[in-house]
Amino acid sequence: MKTKSRRFAALLLAVCVAAACTGCMTSVDELYSLPQMSEQYVQLQELIAQRIAEGSAYAAPTGGSNRQNVQLRDLDGDGADEALAFLTDETATPTVCVYRQGEGGDYYQSVVITGDGSAVASVDYADLNGDGASELIIAWQISGDLCLLGVYALSGDGEDGPDQLLRADCSDFLVCDLDGDGVQDLLDLRIASGRSTMVLYQLADEDTSSSSAVFSSGVTQVRRAVAGTLSDGTPAIFVESDLGAEGLVTDVFTAANGQLKNITMTSSGRSATLRPDGIFAADMDGDHALDLPIGQGGDEPLVWYSLDARGRLAPAVSTVYNTEESWYLVLTGILAGGIRLERYGSPDESAIMFILPGDGTTPQASVLIIFAITGENRLDRGQMDGRFVLRESSDTVYAAQLFTDALTQQDIIDNFYLIYPEWQTGDL
Repeated sequence: MKTKSRRFAALLLAVCVAAACTGCMTSVDELYSLPQMSEQYVQLQELIAQRIAEGSAYAAPTGGSNRQNVQLRDLDGDGADEALAFLTDETATPTVCVYRQGEGGDYYQSVVITGDGSAVASVDYADLNGDGASELIIAWQISGDLCLLGVYALSGDGEDGPDQLLRADCSDFLVCDLDGDGVQDLLDLRIASGRSTMVLYQLADEDTSSSSAVFSSGVTQVRRAVAGTLSDGTPAIFVESDLGAEGLVTDVFTAANGQLKNITMTSSGRSATLRPDGIFAADMDGDHALDLPIGQGGDEPLVWYSLDARGRLAPAVSTVYNTEESWYLVLTGILAGGIRLERYGSPDESAIMFILPGDGTTPQASVLIIFAITGENRLDRGQMDGRFVLRESSDTVYAAQLFTDALTQQDIIDNFYLIYPEWQTGDL
């Protein structure tokens, strides 16, 4: 009897669930249909289409991380996104149209910013004066590396146009809280044939203050500028630049009491961080601070240094950094005491041998070989004759062979890393 009651209860529950779901059943056609755009977005497209019909055209920013033709940002902090359309007008002048949402949710054109030059080189959004609203920061492309930097406050109704808070020359810019006061700072990079300069702008309390510091002499082009942290937790800007044919150099900037300082500058007028091209600052020891590579690289170990706010360098890790085969090895144990490298191999199997030098009483000894293997049967070749596989990429097997008991296979695997193309170009 209990069994029949349970079956009836289960059947009744199934019927009730089925009945409840009939009002929300979705047809197969609905499941496979494309999502519909909101009415507000359709209406926004119509507004932009009106300008395009009058002779405008889409013209997305050419650089930076914000490169969409239409970008949505909550500029005034009210919880509703403003829409910014990047266009050129009928005279090929770059313009930015700002659309806000009214009480009913429909968009209306609020502000039109007419720019200088030929394009928007890059754009960013940040609260630079601590008022809770984001300013619009635009680098207008003038010619070559020359841009005109503009900062616009868009918190008003736009009837009198945008309030331009700053206008200055630049090659590039960066936004971060460099002095740790909780308000974003604007860093203006000016690359010139004479002496390149970084300018710090602080717009707090509606007053603009500035401070500047020079780059290493001989800098020809900035390859990467990123915000990071020093070994003592101090915020810093790491700017890595070409130094002609000599290689790359890193200038590190900090700010305190409104004053910008290049803490890597030496009496020679250059930062002491020269190394070959394709090797950029990175957190090599896992302490969340960027380490600076210094040295010749190639067939010589490359030492990475931590840096504190006083500009003091301290060795962090030593590596063999092989940009040709796109790998590096952090040197630990007996390898960290000093090694010599020898290269050999064939077109589809290059190798680097790690040799411990002799000390007069002990002869030199080969302790490790690392292989970069391409071509046919590369995985099998990476496991023959005592070899073991370290990593695999799409076309290469990396393998090693040990000749010492002072290191284990796991020691080598744990300290072996691939170098990705973005690292060698400076792109993040």
